Amino acid sequence: MNKRHTFTAKAVLAGAAMMVGSSAVAQTELDFWSWRQEDVAAYNEIIAAFEETHPDIKVTYTAHPATEYNTIIATALAAGEGPDIIHTRSYGGLEVLAKPGYLEPLDEQVDMSLIGDVAKIGTTLRADGHVYAVPFASQTVLVFYNTDIFAAHGLTPPETWDEFKAVATQLKEAGVIPLANGSAEGWMLEIMSGALLPNFYGSEFFGEVTSGATDFEDPRFVGALEKMAELKEFMPDGYQGVDYATMKQLFASGAAAMFVGGSFEIPGFRDAGVNFDIIAGPAAEAGGERMVATWLDGGYGVNAASENKEAALEFARFTASQEFGQMLTDKLGNISPIEGAVSSDPTLAKISELQGASTPYIMLVAYRFNTPTGSTLIQNGLQEMFAGSKTPAEVAHDVSEGIKASE
Repeated sequence: MNKRHTFTAKAVLAGAAMMVGSSAVAQTELDFWSWRQEDVAAYNEIIAAFEETHPDIKVTYTAHPATEYNTIIATALAAGEGPDIIHTRSYGGLEVLAKPGYLEPLDEQVDMSLIGDVAKIGTTLRADGHVYAVPFASQTVLVFYNTDIFAAHGLTPPETWDEFKAVATQLKEAGVIPLANGSAEGWMLEIMSGALLPNFYGSEFFGEVTSGATDFEDPRFVGALEKMAELKEFMPDGYQGVDYATMKQLFASGAAAMFVGGSFEIPGFRDAGVNFDIIAGPAAEAGGERMVATWLDGGYGVNAASENKEAALEFARFTASQEFGQMLTDKLGNISPIEGAVSSDPTLAKISELQGASTPYIMLVAYRFNTPTGSTLIQNGLQEMFAGSKTPAEVAHDVSEGIKASE
């Protein structure tokens, strides 16, 4: 949709529709695009709260398929079109939109004093240091488990890798799928790796590999991949054809007892009526490190070519407010980066506690800036590993060489 062509007509029609007594109130219409299809109802509620205090602005939220969103938004912006408000990805995903000038720099136009510097790294363009989107939410990779199934089989949440495999074995012998995760979609294998690998390669690895002190052929990383490969026997039958939707359905229906996913899954599992709890990925051994991987999930940007830029900036200011942060926490079940947004939800409180021992979600945070991205490399490699066509060492080699070639 091209605002240059539709703005005048929209303004006239909106003005006619907003007649109050003998005066007309002009209403600016903003389009807001996102990939968060599961959040449509919640965003509409949040938008309604904004519109109550901004009766001259109407916001329409459109959610596109997550796997197609990057292409959809990039294509629209390259054509000089697209929405006024853009739900951006973070880190490298942000840079591909900000670097060509598609996004409006916000740090001098939006008060982000309630948002910490670490969160803003994910929406900052490295080339000029400007912030191009208001940070959205932090996400955490976790292991979900069905509390009813665990209770029925007398199981306690595993703390170590050996305990994790022992629990999975007992579930499998009882006719329950231990792990809902499949390998049809590479991005979900990357999620799985984010939950399981760090406790094997350790808290020092991220800093060492990003500084060049080591690479992904480091024995710690290869060994972590070898451990992850041990889970094949606990995944669903035909796991190579099990996609994201099927994974969630297996867990939500009670067919599978555990699911490795992001904290963004919480609202959906609750809506499905699942009795679940969460744990960090298991420690490599008793007393070992037990971390969760975290990342900034994205931000709210403004189309630099928008005909409605001032109204869009007003909405961006709203997304940086404590009011918005609280609504995002309460309605979306996400941990907001905005100071003062506190959740009474015990699960979110537990995630906040788990984040006290965290490591960056490595490929997203550090290696999504160049082509091929680290995520593409690890996703392809993990699919090959689970298909049996490559060994963990070969996957690590390909990842390491691919990242070096992209730098």
